[in-house]
Parts: sequence; structure tokens; C-alpha cells
Amino acid sequence: MKQRSIWAYIVLLVALIALLAVALLQGATTINVTHLNAQQFNTLFNIRLPRIIAALVSGAMLAIAGAFFQAALRNAIADPSILGISASASLFQLLGSLLLPALLFNKFIFALLGGLVAFLLLLQFQKQMDPYRLILIGVALNAMFVGIQQIFTPATSLGGTTFATSTWTTTLFLVILGIIGLMLALWLAPWANYLKIGDAQLQTLGVAVVWVRLALLLLAVYLTSTVTASVGVLPFIGIIIPHVSRYFVGHDYRQVVPFSVLAGAFLLLLSDTVGRLVVIPNELTAATILAVIGGPFLIFILARQGGQRHAS
Repeated sequence: MKQRSIWAYIVLLVALIALLAVALLQGATTINVTHLNAQQFNTLFNIRLPRIIAALVSGAMLAIAGAFFQAALRNAIADPSILGISASASLFQLLGSLLLPALLFNKFIFALLGGLVAFLLLLQFQKQMDPYRLILIGVALNAMFVGIQQIFTPATSLGGTTFATSTWTTTLFLVILGIIGLMLALWLAPWANYLKIGDAQLQTLGVAVVWVRLALLLLAVYLTSTVTASVGVLPFIGIIIPHVSRYFVGHDYRQVVPFSVLAGAFLLLLSDTVGRLVVIPNELTAATILAVIGGPFLIFILARQGGQRHAS
């Protein structure tokens, strides 16, 4: 591992530890761990801690989802929130809550179904166009799914799913599914490197390109849908983190994936913590903070690349 990568890991880990301390102790109520009363203990362990864990796991999952979308589609701006995967998962989760509220794990099941619907639609369009135009189709699908959801939302009493609604039950469910997904991501990371080569060359080397690409995309859909079912739609992490990771640790996905896990966890926890602290006693959602950060970042990427279409 290069010295630059080692320093990047060290700085990131130190920053993450410092952020964890701030997120635990700061908020509408400042907590002193040496003088915990019953109310502060409840705030610390039953409100803030599950929320923090949910943010860490969700950030890691979305970062990997973005990296795999970019690898599989060979597009530097591929992201589940732009491709319509997150919006479709959110829409189907809402419909599932309305149609089958008593179904066990209905949020996850319907969110995953929604993510797969958007994925299958993109898969159909992929046969007819290049990855750059596929992104435009994804943007259109995203707008459509968001519009349909807005038709249903005012007519329901369902509150939006955010980190503020996190409990130990929802967080543990997210952690279990997240660990499974992240372990699969580490296992598939070496295969993502193959997709840097053209399909024709890979076929001559005996690599099943279609199956490698499909495995990466399906895992990315699973990761995205799980997060959406648990904490809602969170934009731009899948764009920001893979680019930052490649800058610090290079383009080998065996390095990009583990660094993205830490960096994604840091970015989402930072966004949620800033949202909690900036307008006390009210909150800004992590999605709002990410939109403020991610919009300019996306513009920067597009301006810097000057039309470059492929991610490696």
C-alpha cells in the first residue's frame, strides 16, 4: 500500500473517532459521560447510539453501491439516487405500507422489489444505448417515481423514514443485512477490476462479463434498497465517495471498497450530525445536507472530466 493511502486511512480513522464522540455527546442536550442521569443515559443509548450506527452502516452501503454502479456501467456519475433505484425503492416501500401493512418485513421486501423494478427498466434500456444516455434515462425514471410518490404521500399519515426514526430494532435489522452485503462486496471487489477492460477482450480471456456485471448491479440494488427501507433516500454518497476513494487509494477495487466503507460511513454520520446541530432544537435531514454537498461535487466532476464518460 502506498504511503499516501496509509496516511489517508490514518486521517480518516482519527476523524471518524472524533466525529463519533461529537455525535454521541452533542445535540439538543450536551451529555457529560462522567455524570450520567437516567434521562441522559436513555438519550445516549436508546436515541443517539442506534442513530449513529444506522448512519455508519448506511453510508458504507451506499458508497459501495455507487462504486459498483460506476464499475458495472462504466460511468463516473452513476449513482443509485440518480438512476432512480432509491426513488423506486422508496415508492414501493410506501405502497407496501399502504397495501400490506401487516406483512412481516414489508418495508424491506417492497423496497427491494422497487429497486429491482427500476433496475430491470434500466437493463432494458441498456441494450439500446450507451452508459451516458442510460444516466439520462435514470434521471427521468427518478423524476417519475418521485412524482408518483408525491401523489400518494399527502393522502397518507405515514411519516417519512429518516435517522430520527431509528430504533434499536430497525438499526439491528439494517446492521445484519448491511454486514451481509458488505461481505459480498469485499468478495466481489476483485471482479470489479475486470470491467475496466473491454467486453470483447474479457470474453477472449474467458471471463463471463454479463454475470460479473449482473452480480455487481444486483448487489448495488440490494444495498441501496436496504438503506432506503431503513432510513429513506440519501443522495450523492454513491457519487462522492468512490471518486474520493480513487483519489486517495487508486483505482484497484480491492482498495476502493474498504476505503469507501470508512469514507461513506464518515460522510453520512457527518451529514446527520451537522443536520442535528446546525439549527438546534430543530433538525435538517441528512438528505438535505448531502444535497447541498453533492450538487456542487457533481458539477465539479462533470466540469473536470469535460465529457469523459467512463469510470475505472
